[in-house]
Amino acid sequence: MEQEKRGFAQAAMHYGTLLGILWIISFAVYVASLSIPELSLLFLILFIISPIYAGFLGIRYRKHECENKLSFLNSWAFMIITYLCASMLSAIACYIYFYYLDNGAIISAFKEQIDIYLAMDMGEDVKQAMNNTYEILSQLTASDITIQYFTSNVFIASLLAPITSLFVFKK
Repeated sequence: MEQEKRGFAQAAMHYGTLLGILWIISFAVYVASLSIPELSLLFLILFIISPIYAGFLGIRYRKHECENKLSFLNSWAFMIITYLCASMLSAIACYIYFYYLDNGAIISAFKEQIDIYLAMDMGEDVKQAMNNTYEILSQLTASDITIQYFTSNVFIASLLAPITSLFVFKK
C-alpha cells in the first residue's frame, strides 16, 4: 500500500519540529555550558550543525515528498516555514526555562563574568557600560527574553533560508 504524501505546510512543520528539537538541545547545552565550560565546544558544534541539519531535512523533503524535483522558490518557502516552526518551538522551550527553571542563574553567570572584567584595569567608561548592561539584563522578564530570542532566531533564519535553499532545490 502506497503511503499518502504530506502537504507542503504539514511537511515543513514536521521538519521544523525536528529542527526545533535540535535547537532546544543546543539551548540546553548553552545553559549548561555556563556552569560547565567544557560544554562550550559541544554548543559550538551544535550551532554549526544546525543549518547543515536543516539542509539535510530539506533534501529529505525533496526526495520523499517532491519526487526529487523542487524549484528554488518552493525550496525557499519550505525552508522559511521550517525555520519559523523551529523558532516557535525553541521559543516556547526558552520561555519555560526562564519562567520556571532559571531563577536568575544566567544573569548571575553574566554578573560573575562582568565582575571578572571589572577587576581588570579598564577605563571608567567601559566599567560604567558593563554595569549599565547588567542593570538592563537584570530587569528583563521571561517574556522579554523569549521575544528577543524568537525574533533573533527568525532574523537569522531569514538569512539562512535562501542559503540553505540553494543546496535543497533541484530542477
